[in-house]
Parts: sequence; C-alpha cells; structure tokens
Amino acid sequence: MATLGGWNLEEVKGVALPQKVQSAFTAVTGELVGADYEPIAFLGSQVVNGTNYRIIAIQRLVVPNGEKRIVKMILHEAIDGTASLVSVSGLAL
Repeated sequence: MATLGGWNLEEVKGVALPQKVQSAFTAVTGELVGADYEPIAFLGSQVVNGTNYRIIAIQRLVVPNGEKRIVKMILHEAIDGTASLVSVSGLAL
C-alpha cells in the first residue's frame, strides 16, 4: 500500500528483446556479480563502431532484503560480436 499521494508500483514482468539484443544482454549480465537484471523495455540502438543498445531493466541486488531499482543500461556490441556494459544508472524504488 502506497502512502497518500504515492504511487502503487506493480510488479513488472520481463519483455522479449530482439534476438541480437538478448544475446548481448545475456552475455553482459551473466558476467556481473552482486545483482540480477530483468529487461522490461528496449528503447533503441545506436551505430557507433559496433552497436549500442539502450534497455530499461529491473536490478535486484543479491543480498538478504536486496534493494530493487529500475535502471537504464547501455550495452555495446562490438563489430566482432563481443558485448560490454557501457553504463548502468537508476533510482531506488
């Protein structure tokens, strides 16, 4: 239950990413330690010596009573197909 004037947040279930984006997302998040990520929106791509992908995801910290956040992730897929994390930023829920 939200406080007066506050938002009632609904549990968001994942979104199906385009196959190429899903591959990069899985490769990058599989290497990250301390948090799990679930994509909820694919915002687009940018061609820059490979491709950048912008994704909105739920980040769950892997600790007892771990905090959940909505985060913006930017992933980079290089021309050779390797994927890396450019940035993660977000707000606590």
